[in-house]
Amino acid sequence: MGTIFLRPYQLSDAEQLLRLSLRNQLHFEYWMPVKPKPDSYTLPKQLERIEQMLENSLADRSYAYGIFLTENNQLIGEVSAAFVERFPAETCMIGYQLDREHNGKGIMAEAVRQAAKLLFETHQFHRLRAEVMPENIGSIRVLEKVGFRREGLAKKSLYINGAWEDFILFALLKEEFAPG
Repeated sequence: MGTIFLRPYQLSDAEQLLRLSLRNQLHFEYWMPVKPKPDSYTLPKQLERIEQMLENSLADRSYAYGIFLTENNQLIGEVSAAFVERFPAETCMIGYQLDREHNGKGIMAEAVRQAAKLLFETHQFHRLRAEVMPENIGSIRVLEKVGFRREGLAKKSLYINGAWEDFILFALLKEEFAPG
């Protein structure tokens, strides 16, 4: 068995999700175009968030998977799929975040690989997309390790932290994916 496993969130994950979010608040928010409201960092709001994620998954609007350490079931991050488009596109955009303590260990590449397998095999997507700010070298490496290819650059695509930011566009097709 590997170092990590993915699974959809359960309501019982709310406390761990809150701790992860608080511990990494500045790190996670740096990359977000829309920052969470301060009251998001409460247990009731995390429960609401999980309920919304479960509802979205059932409705095929988005999917979110917690990243858990195999050894102790500790929640250390998340891989999500949003902007779901069904026929004729069969595509979604993935995003991910990892507890800073676990950066640089190859965990996120494994989590994205596991998520891609789920998204291709279970949810029957044809194409996965990702967008990364050029300065986020670690995230670029994650995508490249999993087999995503660069497709271009979206100039001044999103307004983040007071500036219009460029994003490198990546994609992975089902037939290109090697589960590893």
